[in-house]
Amino acid sequence: MIASAASAVLGPRRRMLFNSLEFLAFLVVVLATYSLAIPASRWRARKAFLVVVSYLFYMAWNPAFGLLLLTSTLLDFFLAQWIERTVDRTRRRRLLAVSVVVNLGILAVFKYGNFILDTLTPLLHPLFGDLTRPTLDIVLPVGISFYTFESLSYSIDVYRGQPAYRSLLDFALFLSFFPHLVAGPIVRPGDFLPQLAKAPVADGLRVERALVRIAIGFAKKILFADVLGSYVDVVYAGEPGAPTGLGVILAIYAYAFQIYFDFSGYTDIALGLAQLFGLRLPENFDRPYLSASPREFWQRWHISLSTWLRDYLYVSLGGNRGSTGRTYLNLLLTMVLGGLWHGAAWTFVAWGAFHGGLLALHRAVAGRHGSRAPRTPLWVRQLATFHLVCFGWVLFRSPSLPAVRDLLLRMRPFTSELTPDAARTLFVLALAIVLHRRGSAQRFREGFTRLPAVAQGVSYAVLVILLFVVSPATARFIYFQF
Repeated sequence: MIASAASAVLGPRRRMLFNSLEFLAFLVVVLATYSLAIPASRWRARKAFLVVVSYLFYMAWNPAFGLLLLTSTLLDFFLAQWIERTVDRTRRRRLLAVSVVVNLGILAVFKYGNFILDTLTPLLHPLFGDLTRPTLDIVLPVGISFYTFESLSYSIDVYRGQPAYRSLLDFALFLSFFPHLVAGPIVRPGDFLPQLAKAPVADGLRVERALVRIAIGFAKKILFADVLGSYVDVVYAGEPGAPTGLGVILAIYAYAFQIYFDFSGYTDIALGLAQLFGLRLPENFDRPYLSASPREFWQRWHISLSTWLRDYLYVSLGGNRGSTGRTYLNLLLTMVLGGLWHGAAWTFVAWGAFHGGLLALHRAVAGRHGSRAPRTPLWVRQLATFHLVCFGWVLFRSPSLPAVRDLLLRMRPFTSELTPDAARTLFVLALAIVLHRRGSAQRFREGFTRLPAVAQGVSYAVLVILLFVVSPATARFIYFQF
């Protein structure tokens, strides 16, 4: 009955964007059922309910997506049990290989099938003459990159000696929990699964803080990311009459803050939604544009991905245990594969290689000078790192490598007319820089929880009006495509 009620809310093939009326209705039904219809003492029933509605949420995008998620769930849950019981190292390695090959194989087919064909077809022309490149009519499952990495991390952890969990229900909830299913953050099994051992304690303050965090996330998306994105899209489209010169430079800076506010806004919403159910997800951002080095940037940006790449890929490649040259190669390979994780395009490969080169260069310089390095002022290092990251975003945002060249050529001459759209973008960008610099979101969150209940209620009402009237759900979160 619960499943059918939630399914009726979802409707056929509804795309469950967080900033949509469908999701709002879905969330109200789920919270009401979870909190009122299922007693807190029945924690196992509540977990089963969350698994069911999470699958309904995911299958609303496409019913077939649920089968892929279920495949990863069953495969890695039972393989982990098998790995734990196996003593022979060779057999353990083979079992882990099954998990890696199947998970990455599914990801390769759905995400990289056409990219691989595009790459191989020209290379085969000298051998086979003109080939007709087949087109794979494949729909990319949303969130597949995120839950594939989560599922793999569980198998790898068990292979490395962590205990396997005995509850299939808990593992299914770990992978499918809808707040983080579509665009992360990438959750570690050791961080999430222990929380499911006992029911969370009801806490009104926790709910209040969760709602504030959700509100901040939506404000980041609507008031900053979407406004900046409307200008960025025009510039990067490169149509006749598109801004040039300083207008292009403005768009480069604007995209840096668009993607930050878009993704960190989504993360705030995801963490707030999880908190409504008494569960914690990992933080994913720490004011990354204040970083003073490329290494520090990756300690502050998309933290759940960068630490996953470090612990499961960089370490597996050998990390810094080999020669200096091998360490640099490991950094480069890790970041190239991290770029490819974002999408099947040479621009993502170039973006990953760029950041891998920056990390290797920073390591070389830091290792050469050590404590004898000249004390460059902090603001200089922050400014240099920020501009290097902004150039990387040009690679990330552009549809192709020739488009990168064309965009950079359109920067000259350094003149531009200050149109109303450019002026609005410049104002929002300046405000975004101030908020990012001062970390105002955290202070706002703390101050908001001290307001009277009536003031908070009015604020939530204003947010709903902004969300569903002023800014209807036309823009997907950027990381939904990954």
